[in-house]
Amino acid sequence: MWFSLLLLFHVGAGCSKPAAPQPPPPPVNTCLVNGVDTCLANKYFNATISLDQEKQLVHSFGASDCWGIKFIGKNWPESKRNEIADLLFSKDFDANGNPKGIGLSMWRVNIGAGSYEQGAASKISSEWRREESFQSASGAYDWTKQAGNRWFAKAAKARGVEHLLAFSISAPVHMTKNGFAFGPSDAEKGKLNLKSDKYVAYADFMVDILDRFKTEGIEMNYISPINEPQWDWEANASGMASQEGTAATNLESLNLIKELDKSLLKKGLNTRIAYGEAAQLSFLSGTVSWLADRTDVFNYFWNKGSSGFIGNLSRVEKIISGHSYFSQPDVPTLVNNRKNLLNRMNSINNEVSFWQTEYCILSGEDGIQGGGRDLGIQTALYISRVIHNDLVHANASSWQWWLGVSPGDYKDGLVYVSDLNGNMGEIQTTKSDGLIFKSKMLWAMGNYARFIRPGMRRVEASVEGSTDPIVAATNLMISAYKNPVTRELVIVVINMTTDSKKIRLNGITIPSRKFKTYTTTNIKELQFSETSATDNITLEPRSVTTFVGTYQ
Repeated sequence: MWFSLLLLFHVGAGCSKPAAPQPPPPPVNTCLVNGVDTCLANKYFNATISLDQEKQLVHSFGASDCWGIKFIGKNWPESKRNEIADLLFSKDFDANGNPKGIGLSMWRVNIGAGSYEQGAASKISSEWRREESFQSASGAYDWTKQAGNRWFAKAAKARGVEHLLAFSISAPVHMTKNGFAFGPSDAEKGKLNLKSDKYVAYADFMVDILDRFKTEGIEMNYISPINEPQWDWEANASGMASQEGTAATNLESLNLIKELDKSLLKKGLNTRIAYGEAAQLSFLSGTVSWLADRTDVFNYFWNKGSSGFIGNLSRVEKIISGHSYFSQPDVPTLVNNRKNLLNRMNSINNEVSFWQTEYCILSGEDGIQGGGRDLGIQTALYISRVIHNDLVHANASSWQWWLGVSPGDYKDGLVYVSDLNGNMGEIQTTKSDGLIFKSKMLWAMGNYARFIRPGMRRVEASVEGSTDPIVAATNLMISAYKNPVTRELVIVVINMTTDSKKIRLNGITIPSRKFKTYTTTNIKELQFSETSATDNITLEPRSVTTFVGTYQ
């Protein structure tokens, strides 16, 4: 009864529990048009250029003439040689404003060791990887040798390349311990393949060549006497080697540098010694236990308290050079290796610049393999990312590619060649003529090399949403460079994504209100256009874009 009256009371009094509120209807997504979020597509990201925050002085961008140039530069039709030289060195533009070439500012010229004259007895498997030597065992010089290398060096100078660097991979075979241009496998393994009484002769050999080059109008600004001394460069199990090369301990390198310095002084040449060429960046910045006497290179040679200090030698340039091989197995390591190197250098001797002097795709680098020629944008974007991080996080003042010209089915060339039937590889039929192929790696490197000229200064640049360099490496990467004399400004932006991106530039005033723009994509090769400097700028998907203007 009480229950019935209570229930009647509650119902009659109108005090029943209210119904739970219903959620509002979902908002209509007005951005969604045919499945595309147009609001996201129209979002812009603020990019800031800080002209007063100056970083390293830019020295050069370069590549090397190694191996195949001896055939191409000597035997190919001159019109095709000039076509290749224009692609690598030209600073000219066509009628539509597109660059004819990438305007390299450094060209590396190999000094051969004589394995080519040895032929098959050299035990270097391919004649494309053997080099001639100017000097015979008697000590006499034959200045007709390396004609192809000299042709391209002269072509580089004629097109205004600012710096030439001669580099040696091995001493002449008549000076080596084993009579070959590659390292021994016996008790001398891991040591400089040079007879103990030939240090002076080897130094004089290199300087005699520099002196001869000078008389031919191709004066070398730099000489690099040893290449990747951390590797043994020995023959494989079948007794064959893949190329010229020699190991060297830090002490052996020091002794050779000292003799080279003396020889340059004696000859009165101004060529500077550019030492390093470490096989990977970690060898510069620390000690590797199994290579203890060949690593911690920067500390050994540039710590003023080290017995190996070379800063007091008159012909030594204040640089350390290294190669970016095996230095980016993943994105975090890519970034951290560069930061570690810069921190190490700054803590020991901040007067010395870093040059990245050799790189191409090898293997195991963030999923990209070296095998298989790639003329498309995928590898070009990867290379651009390495360049960006070397410049921005290691403060590289020079960045140099490995082969300017390659005949191989490999990711090692800027320009590729084949025989007249399109066959790739180090083959007989490509020695006298062939076809020329332009890779996207060529043009993507040109986004830097063509416009960031020697003497420019990198300045701080960042883009909203990509200030973390690890995030930036898969999204948007930006770097900027100024010429304080001409007030030219160069901005390079890499869009790694498959979407268009919009940026708005802050911190700068461009009186003309326009940028000259050069874009590399899968279908564009530094294609010229003009872009407003005041409006939002659209970056194409999977692209490298360079903006050139004059700042106030």
